[in-house]
Amino acid sequence: MKSLVIGGTGQLGANLVRALLERGDQVRVLYRSTSNLFTIDGLNIERVVGDLNDGESLRLGCEGMDVVYHTAGYYPSATIPVEVAKGQALKETALVLEAVRAARVDRLVYASTLTTVGFPKTVGHPANETCRFSTRYTNNPYLMAKAAMEEKILQSVHQGIPAVVVIPTEFFGPYDQHPTSGTHILMVAKERMPVYVPGRVNVIDVRDVAVAMIRAAERGRVGERYLVGNWNTTQKDLNELIAQVVGVQSPFLPVPWALARWGSKVGERVSRAFFRRPPFLPAFVVEMMAHMQHYDCSKALRELDYPRSAPQEAIEDAVTWFRKNGYL
Repeated sequence: MKSLVIGGTGQLGANLVRALLERGDQVRVLYRSTSNLFTIDGLNIERVVGDLNDGESLRLGCEGMDVVYHTAGYYPSATIPVEVAKGQALKETALVLEAVRAARVDRLVYASTLTTVGFPKTVGHPANETCRFSTRYTNNPYLMAKAAMEEKILQSVHQGIPAVVVIPTEFFGPYDQHPTSGTHILMVAKERMPVYVPGRVNVIDVRDVAVAMIRAAERGRVGERYLVGNWNTTQKDLNELIAQVVGVQSPFLPVPWALARWGSKVGERVSRAFFRRPPFLPAFVVEMMAHMQHYDCSKALRELDYPRSAPQEAIEDAVTWFRKNGYL
C-alpha cells in the first residue's frame, strides 16, 4: 500500500507514519519547507516538500498514492476574524480535495477535531457522531474554521471523493513537537497550573488514534464520521493522573468557567495593548474547552476495532519524550 501523510512531522502524523511503516506500507510525507523534521528522522520514507496553499505541490504529493491521510488541517494561531479563518481553512481544504480527485486515490482519511461534535439532546449523556456541530461562540475562529473544514470534506463525498472522517478526542503520547494537548502535561509538570477549569474530558493514546486512522482507510465507510476516544473522565482526575506520573502536586483550585473565559479575554487585550504580543493563552482556546465532554465511541470501536491503551502509559511516554527532547 502506498500512503501519503500530510502533516507527518506533527504528533499524530509522526505516530501514524510509524504505524504505517510497521505494517509494511510505502510512506510518503508531505511537509513545509520550514518544518522541523526531527520527529521523522531516520525513518525509511519518501519526503516531499509541499504546502497546503500550493495546489501543484499537493497534486505531486498525492500522485500514485492509494491512501491520503490528512492530519494537518488549518487552525488559527491567533485571534482573527472568523471569516478570515474560515476562508483560509476552506481554501486549503479545497486544494487538498482537488489533488485527491486528480490522483484518483482509493481513500482520503481526514483527521478532524472533537469540537465539531455537538451536544446530545439529553443533558448528561455522552455525545456521539449524530451530534452535529453547534456553538454559542460563533465569533471563535478555531471552532468555526474546524467545523467548516469537516463539512466540506463530508460534502465532497457527493462529488465522488472517497473520504472518511476520524474525530479523535484529546490525545497524549510521544513526538509532540508543537505541544497542544501536551501543553497540559507540561504546565502540570512545571507546576505552572495551580488552577484549572473543571469539566468533562475524554482522552486517548495518540498511537491508538494512528491505528484508528489506518483502520478507517481499510474498513471505514465513505462519508462517515468516526469518533475515536477512550477514557471518559474529568479535568480534576486527569490532572491528578498527570501529577502522579511526573511526581508533582496536582492543580488544586477550580476556577468557574465564566471567570476563566472573561479573564482570558481581558488578558488578551492587556497583552496586545501593553506588551504588543499575542497572549500565552488566547481567549478562543479557552472557549474551546466548553466543547469538551464525554463521548460514546461505540460506533468506531465496532467498525474500526481500534486499540485502547492505558491513558497512564500515554502520559508516561509523553513525559519521557518531553524530557528526552528538552521540553522538561
